[in-house]
Amino acid sequence: MRSGFTSYLGREAIQTRKGTAAVMDFEKDLVLGRHFLIGTVEIPPYIIIKRDHNGTLLQVDGFVHQIVQFLANKFQFTYEYVEPPNGITGSCVNNTCNGLIGMLIRGEIDMIATGLAMTLSRFHMIDYTFPFESDPITLLIPYPKKDSTLKSILKPFSTEVWILLVLSMVIYAYLMSWAGYLRARWFNRSYHGTTDNLESSREIARQPGKFADNIMFLLSVLVNPGNHIPPGFGEAFRILVAVWCLIAVVISNSYNTSIKSFLTLPKYRPVIRSLNDLTENSKYSFAAKKHSSVWSNMIEAQTGPFAKIGELLRKHPENSLDILDDDKDYVIYQKKVLAQFQSSNLFMIQEDMKSSGKCRLYTAEKPFDELKISFGLPKNSHIENHFLSHELMWLKQSGILQYWKNSYWPRANRCSAPISTKPASNTERLTLNYLSGAFLLLCAGMLVSLASFAAELIRNYCRTRRSSTSK
Repeated sequence: MRSGFTSYLGREAIQTRKGTAAVMDFEKDLVLGRHFLIGTVEIPPYIIIKRDHNGTLLQVDGFVHQIVQFLANKFQFTYEYVEPPNGITGSCVNNTCNGLIGMLIRGEIDMIATGLAMTLSRFHMIDYTFPFESDPITLLIPYPKKDSTLKSILKPFSTEVWILLVLSMVIYAYLMSWAGYLRARWFNRSYHGTTDNLESSREIARQPGKFADNIMFLLSVLVNPGNHIPPGFGEAFRILVAVWCLIAVVISNSYNTSIKSFLTLPKYRPVIRSLNDLTENSKYSFAAKKHSSVWSNMIEAQTGPFAKIGELLRKHPENSLDILDDDKDYVIYQKKVLAQFQSSNLFMIQEDMKSSGKCRLYTAEKPFDELKISFGLPKNSHIENHFLSHELMWLKQSGILQYWKNSYWPRANRCSAPISTKPASNTERLTLNYLSGAFLLLCAGMLVSLASFAAELIRNYCRTRRSSTSK
């Protein structure tokens, strides 16, 4: 029984393989020796078209072209590329399609071979083959601008830290000035000797430049903490200076450590980080090729960020581009961010760098969508679809598709390489959370200094009373 069952399974497997081979042979007979009209539009690096000065098509190349050429050589069929009159892939609205999609439905072409993205609206009208590639959708933006070195000087500390630092310096300078003045005015002459010396000290303390001198002294301590001779006298004054010198060590060392990072690792300011940055009032506007897959997804969306962008496209029809004659002009000079395949954006960045020698284009940090790429066939083309999908899967599994992709995909260059658009952890700005202890110590120093000054006044008063009583 066991051996009979095994032999039965073996016969069934052989018949299945023979049946599959027969089906594949039948499918091959459908393409052998035929001539196909293949619809295409230029979407680098999938399809790259070279034209003469009159716009006549001279040569077709690219990743998808290599697939078509391989299949044509393998199954001995001929083909001819056909472009749509309006140069668009096409979209479908109310069961009415334009561009290549409309041509395929009307039977004007046999298939679509380009960077054809799989969308729901198209799926109702045409058949897709096995998706041989997946491509994120990103925004093509102007190259981020580098923060100026002058601004980097202020970057180590946050705004509130700078404000508190300046306020502390002003308050300390006033306290030091008043400490010198009040001591010269109220304390007895035993500290100074003769009356002339006392009057001289009072005059010096009243001079308007005394506050400026104290400011310069505090600044010098900040810039170069070390041994300084304070321009004054008294315990309260010395406490103020001692506390300031201690805080100066903390502030100056923190600043010196951070400023090196900000100067050697500059930050770039991206124009747009994500799709959420594009609003009605933003400096840059969202743009996409009209009737492309990206444009259709935005227009058809009912909720979420895509719906908001779709509403902006309806309000500003000039951002629905009929043709992309000069993508660089739209992005660099017309302040539009262009949404398309990431591979197409990288291709444009590479070509612009070759022509201009500068980095003028960049891609936004985060993709906002990802679409599958496949061939397009007329609806209900089951046999042709099965045959073509089988060949595409074989090409993908064998690594041939990856080899062609490596040949046509833009290589990494200095303009497309990721750059730092936000400070790293070692260049984080020092906020009040990090330096609150230092400013609390300053406040404590002021309170101790005031207490010391009050104690000096009381001690001086008692000494004066004893002196007058003895006399």
